Amino acid sequence: QVDFDWAGADASFQRAVALDPGNPEVVRLAASSAAILGRLDEALRLNRRAVDLDPLNANSWESLAETKFFMGQLDQAAADFKKAIDLNPDLWNGHFFLSQIHVMQGRPQDALPEIERVGYDPLRAFLYPIAYYALGRQKESNAALSELIAKYHAGGAYQIAEVYAFRNQSDEAFEWLDRAYGQRDSGLIETRVDPLLKNLHSDPRYAAFLKKLNLPT
Repeated sequence: QVDFDWAGADASFQRAVALDPGNPEVVRLAASSAAILGRLDEALRLNRRAVDLDPLNANSWESLAETKFFMGQLDQAAADFKKAIDLNPDLWNGHFFLSQIHVMQGRPQDALPEIERVGYDPLRAFLYPIAYYALGRQKESNAALSELIAKYHAGGAYQIAEVYAFRNQSDEAFEWLDRAYGQRDSGLIETRVDPLLKNLHSDPRYAAFLKKLNLPT
């Protein structure tokens, strides 16, 4: 992730699976690697294998749900996230993704209580401007976005770019993606498959940015 050497990482994960095919953690990480490179069918197969190897592993269910989220299988993703939360109520990103699913399903009013359950302040700050925008509450979305930028510009550039992209403000989104690149923001790992960036896909700057990240276009 530091060097954006996704191909090298992917080769290492595939080698790990070959050496230890019965290890659910190894299989799950190989699935995540396939997903961020856009090989979502392969990721889904590996995720299901990880769940089969250890059906009580909340992280495996969460990873399966995340792949379905990237694929747009929102109802199935939501069910799997809820299963992961049932297995581990302290799972950090279950409610985080459920709030986004509700927005994408056209149910932004249901996103708000999920956001309240997210246990990490920067992620809540990121989710509110998205939910308010989807609700048509532009003034509150603007205020929440301003607060996100003021508090977390130094470490949350990718999340700020996601908000701008969701709000269809492409110039600002690419400005913050460039800042995220300079910060080596960990969120960049999802650039290829992030549904919140879909408004940028038709812009030639998006393909150029993927190339800059060494991700497939």
